[in-house]
Amino acid sequence: MIKVLFIQDGELYKDEFGQYYGTHIDESIKQRYLMLGDTLTLLTRLISVSSDQAKKYGRIKAERFQHVKLPDFKSIKGHFTLRRKAHKIIQEQVAKHDVIVTRLPSASGNYAFKLAKKAKKPFLVEMVGCTFDGYWNYNWKGKFIAHYKLFKQQRIIKQSPFVIYVTSDYLQQKYPTNGENVNISNVKLTQLYPDKVALKAEAFLHRNQNQPLVIATIASLNVPYKGQVDVIRALAILKRRFPERQIKYKLVGQGDSSRLEEAIQKYGVEDWVEIIGPIKHHQVFEFLESVDLYIQPSKQEGLPRAVIEAMASGCPALGARTAGIPELLQAECIFKGGDYQTIADLISKVDNNWLNKQSTINFENAQQYTHDILTERRRVFYKKFLDHHNISHNI
Repeated sequence: MIKVLFIQDGELYKDEFGQYYGTHIDESIKQRYLMLGDTLTLLTRLISVSSDQAKKYGRIKAERFQHVKLPDFKSIKGHFTLRRKAHKIIQEQVAKHDVIVTRLPSASGNYAFKLAKKAKKPFLVEMVGCTFDGYWNYNWKGKFIAHYKLFKQQRIIKQSPFVIYVTSDYLQQKYPTNGENVNISNVKLTQLYPDKVALKAEAFLHRNQNQPLVIATIASLNVPYKGQVDVIRALAILKRRFPERQIKYKLVGQGDSSRLEEAIQKYGVEDWVEIIGPIKHHQVFEFLESVDLYIQPSKQEGLPRAVIEAMASGCPALGARTAGIPELLQAECIFKGGDYQTIADLISKVDNNWLNKQSTINFENAQQYTHDILTERRRVFYKKFLDHHNISHNI
């Protein structure tokens, strides 16, 4: 029996009945990693929720699956009080499993890499974001260690024998590897609806200019570098510049929203911004149907899944010049991360013809990220990985 271990710094949720749930990890992601073996263990942080709260997340079935709780050792307090305990848990789990998979950047993943390399265990890396951007754009303290973290992550990726990048070019250039590698997005476009998107694009041409322009961002609410505050500041500019105009900015994502609520009040756009919170992944496309303009203002990313999902839904989109975002959108739709003045200017120029044009372009570009195409690319790479390590398993 081949036992697969997946490690990342994120979290799962567990209700009072012992059921597990996730946002970035759900049943479909579990099945993806079971392509590599017979059982899957997820090693992540764990948050207890009620069964009612769990309705916001995707359930992970118990078959061929177990979870091992990892303490939060990334905070300053946790670094000194929980780091040793966390490292011991990672050591035990790496020793127990046959195949190790980690999603980087992550502190737990970096340590697992060190252990797996020493033990000569089959090890697969998913490179999903830029370490440097994350630290540099987090706060002033992060700037002091950003270059060191960049060097450390580059060294790990360089030595990794098998790497999956979510970007086509950006992360490969910044974190090159000497090993086998492939680019595969984490997006899950199981089905496209060209007729529905065509109707949406056509509807933009006849859109009533007096109705609110619905804008959305899907990203963690408690992470400053996701950039929602920059859009909020842009809206404050637009509200002063065009007081008669109506905009509704909807924020979807998990995490504490108090920081964003303070910004909304500070910039006086309470009537223009709505914090929705987390929604299940299968509800994302339903949500995007009502969105006129998607915006990804992140200062740190890999290849944001939400942008591709918005494109597949026929949403026009704007995005920061961050990581793989420019690989997805046209140059006229890109702005410098943090530049809320330019965000305001771009939104102010949105008209019905532009919405129609971008809706069509984005849907066409999203088709290269369909489930069948990415699954086959992943299957071929997984087989190469297993064959290299003489592991016999039907994919």
